[in-house]
Amino acid sequence: MDVVVAAVDVGSIANIGWWRSGPGQPQSGSNLDELAEALGEDLKEGRAVALGFEAPLFIPRPSSPDGLNRQRVGDRGRPWCAGAGAGALALGIHQATYLLAAVARRAPDVGLRVSFDPDDLVAGEPVLVAWEAFVTGRAKNRLAVNPHVDDARVAVAEFESRLAFGSVQSDVKDVSVLNLVAAGILAEGLSDDTDLLTVPCIVVRAPDLPIATSQRER
Repeated sequence: MDVVVAAVDVGSIANIGWWRSGPGQPQSGSNLDELAEALGEDLKEGRAVALGFEAPLFIPRPSSPDGLNRQRVGDRGRPWCAGAGAGALALGIHQATYLLAAVARRAPDVGLRVSFDPDDLVAGEPVLVAWEAFVTGRAKNRLAVNPHVDDARVAVAEFESRLAFGSVQSDVKDVSVLNLVAAGILAEGLSDDTDLLTVPCIVVRAPDLPIATSQRER
């Protein structure tokens, strides 16, 4: 089954960038409706779609006060709860909810299922798997013409490289979580499965680039 992989670097309207890789030439841009149109067509053609967002999509659900305001297992000094992470979380959930609903509106007859499990990409049915892209620090190319589109491209390339090996493992290992993008999925009527609220997304962290082409901060 054909699999399309796309990612969005979320942010202010002027700083959104996206990349789509699948059959044909890669596509990129900054308008989320254009990406929704492309992914809607992919689903209508029977393709599976993996759609990532460069923002925290879920947070820890601690059982004691000691776990409050702490980074996730795998954040490695780029926590969801401080600085750029907190801002990206808010915009990411906001924009991800909009885009997922916009894609679904463009493919109303495919029986779309939204999932967080990348194994579903090879199940032979239209599915949209939401995942979290993690492109930060030295994974960013400071020489890119459009750094936001390039962040999305880097995220897609890393997801595809893992998928080619048959398994997309997550770089964040928390198991007790509150999935905030799942709340958006439920609010938009894209699923009625409340169990999604406690299922973590797969997090794909891009590797560092050589120092000469990196160092643009998140």
